[in-house]
Amino acid sequence: MDMSRARELAGLYRAELMENVVPYWERYSPDREHGGFFTCLDREWQLYDSGKWAWFQGRAVWMFSRLYRTAGQKPQWLEAAQRGIEFIDRHLFDPQGRMYSAVTRDGTPRWAPKGLFSECFTVYGLAQYARAAQDAGALDGAQRLFSRVLEMAEQPELDGPRLPGQPPFIIHAVPMILLNLAQEMREATGSNEYDKVADEMLYRILRLHCHPEHSAVFENVLADGEVVDDPDGRVLNPGHAMESAWFILREAQYRNDNELRDRAVQMIEWSLEAGWDSEYGGMLYFVDARDRPNRYLQWDMKLWWVHLETLYALLLGHSMTGRADLLTWFERVHEWTWARFPDRQHGGWYGYLLRDGEVCLTLKGSAWKGFYHVPRALLLIAELLEELAR
Repeated sequence: MDMSRARELAGLYRAELMENVVPYWERYSPDREHGGFFTCLDREWQLYDSGKWAWFQGRAVWMFSRLYRTAGQKPQWLEAAQRGIEFIDRHLFDPQGRMYSAVTRDGTPRWAPKGLFSECFTVYGLAQYARAAQDAGALDGAQRLFSRVLEMAEQPELDGPRLPGQPPFIIHAVPMILLNLAQEMREATGSNEYDKVADEMLYRILRLHCHPEHSAVFENVLADGEVVDDPDGRVLNPGHAMESAWFILREAQYRNDNELRDRAVQMIEWSLEAGWDSEYGGMLYFVDARDRPNRYLQWDMKLWWVHLETLYALLLGHSMTGRADLLTWFERVHEWTWARFPDRQHGGWYGYLLRDGEVCLTLKGSAWKGFYHVPRALLLIAELLEELAR
């Protein structure tokens, strides 16, 4: 990338983060009465549901901690993260040590524990907060909870018993997030003991979910990697594959492993081929690997996080390989994304567009959209562009 273009884009992404995203979430997301974070905010940042989803409590802790550590040590950021951790400790664990999926504003249990992602993102937040606040207690809590998460990941009936006709799928999201958590814990502790976890998750992603014969990253496969020819077995999620790819690129940087780097770039190429909408532009949400009817009604929507993860994966891939085609794709996705997602009237980014790019939902947050994907991607992209500009 030309240095002047890198400087121009770095300024754009950094300004968007600090002027159009962070100020709004900083003002409207923290609950200053009960602690924790709201996410259900409409276009004008008014609360439409005061419930608190557990996975976004940990994600917001991570985001405020990361900002404090690397974007200016503003006391309100560290305070918000601390109050988030206090809310998690007081209200989000059930008597068996599992995390509720959601609670009410004051912390009353609302949704029962499900899966392991609430625990995963709590580890994520604790580890980053420990670095930001130099808090040994938070780091110890992250280590203990991560050990518990690894145990949970090996429990096939975590969400309940499997019915006789249900294929015994393993899902891409689990090794993907555990790879990222291993990286986060390694950075927080300075210990290479997490390399073994990363090794296992790389194997599961690259050997079980990635299928070169199909040029695809399958979300659901059998335990030996076999692809099942039904709607669940054929489903591709290009945004997930992009996010997984940049986690692997980061691991390739750490290991100085060009073969691993190239495998991750291959995932990016497959995801562009599957996900880019040749008719309207933008990245599709879900794709059927055989172009059969898709079981997800929202398959053709254009979502914020898919485009942001795609942008960072492309830019990181370009920075590590020098490949001009990845930069060309970055510019293409950048243009499409920035023309549609930012809300210049009320601040923040929209999350949900129709296939043609028109806004479908004007909300700024929900049970699935909070203070995470937009600011994380803007920050990571700005940092990488600043590095390229130097």
